[in-house]
Amino acid sequence: MLFRNLGFISLLSLLSFQALADDKGLYLGAGVSNIETDKSHLSDEDYSYKVFAGYRLNGYLAFEGAFVDLGQFKDKNLDFDGKSVQASAHLGFPLGQRVRVFGSVGAHAWDADGNASDDDTGVNLTYGAGVELDVFRNIGIRAEYEVLEVGDINLNQTTASAFILW
Repeated sequence: MLFRNLGFISLLSLLSFQALADDKGLYLGAGVSNIETDKSHLSDEDYSYKVFAGYRLNGYLAFEGAFVDLGQFKDKNLDFDGKSVQASAHLGFPLGQRVRVFGSVGAHAWDADGNASDDDTGVNLTYGAGVELDVFRNIGIRAEYEVLEVGDINLNQTTASAFILW
């Protein structure tokens, strides 16, 4: 009885891996972002965009690169205008056939134009979480939240995007 139950569970596990194996390949996407700062002296929020490309090895693991417009923030002493190039790993968990939740961690190289004499660049950590929904077989939508460290400022980015999986 025990061996029959273990065999049945093993068969179900193998079948689920086969279903997840179809969820792999190159994907491209773009979205609109809302960025807020953790600094109270900067203006609160700005809208920007994100363009990304990645490769899903399976339903659990993907690697992604992105370009992000970090937006503009102003106060009387600082004028921030930034851009970022990111590389990250996504660890995902399928929930049924159409939904996938994921966490991401990576690094991003950023360039921020500050005051007229101030131009700053750096490489810092980025991390976040999100959810994807497959609308059609190869077309999906994504909502994600990321924290991007830019020097001594943390930018909180919320993005709504669409993607195509090949």
